[in-house]
Amino acid sequence: MISFSKKWLWLFLSTVLFSCNSMREEVVPEELSSQANKLVVDCFISPQDSLLTAKVSRSRPILDDQSNKNVEVSDATVLLSDGSNSVKLVYNSQQAIYSVKAQKLTIREGATYTLTVSTPDGKQVLATTTVPKSVAFKSVQIDSSLQTGTQKDFRVVGNWQAGADTYFRVKGSYRGIRYAAPANTSYETPQPIAFVMATNSLGLVECPSKAASLLASASLGDGSFKKLYRSTQISLNLLHVDASYYAYHVALDQQLQASSNPFAEPVAIPTNIQGGLGCFGSYSQTTLATVIK
Repeated sequence: MISFSKKWLWLFLSTVLFSCNSMREEVVPEELSSQANKLVVDCFISPQDSLLTAKVSRSRPILDDQSNKNVEVSDATVLLSDGSNSVKLVYNSQQAIYSVKAQKLTIREGATYTLTVSTPDGKQVLATTTVPKSVAFKSVQIDSSLQTGTQKDFRVVGNWQAGADTYFRVKGSYRGIRYAAPANTSYETPQPIAFVMATNSLGLVECPSKAASLLASASLGDGSFKKLYRSTQISLNLLHVDASYYAYHVALDQQLQASSNPFAEPVAIPTNIQGGLGCFGSYSQTTLATVIK
């Protein structure tokens, strides 16, 4: 005879197994691989740009086994409009981008632009962006702090005043003139300065709900550049970016960081492209430089 406790155990296990079976969802590989691809558009405009560019490609199904298949789209019609005037971006086969000189359509702060992309097979996507107004650095300084022993850590610090619910990106570079160089020597090729923030490695900064004074800093190492160069020029670029630009690049950075971790959660990439994927964003840029001798 089966005991009372064993009957309840059997009933419990039967219920759990039935529930798991009912929750199981069959995935049909053919349905995943047969999903229609979408147009993927990446375009970022700025009043400071001399060339307006856009990248157009097609998405690839999850189980696509044709990894060598070219996803670039070279026969699209790419139009950029400010509501009154429009310009067509022409495909450049060497760079695999669509481009046009900025003189053909003036990009203005505070103006709204529409990007439309269509292909011969009937696909069409569009997106809009409003160009943020430029924001200047209040100052750029070089600070140093004592680390272990007698070693110092030199950092470049830029600060600026930001409005509520605004987004920024800080970029930087340095270049120098070596001690042994002749008197009339120009600065060497600029080297990038990496601004690594708490949430990303691209120098992206989000202002809180209230206007505030923001700052971003980046390491210049132990100051060895002072021994190498008799004069060092440090330049910082402050990009006031729109919300779409910020969210898109933060997600791309998170996806890149997660790609090396097999246990990381997948990162969803946001899009503002209606009917497609990618991002159409904008920014305004200012630059401030300082020289260390």
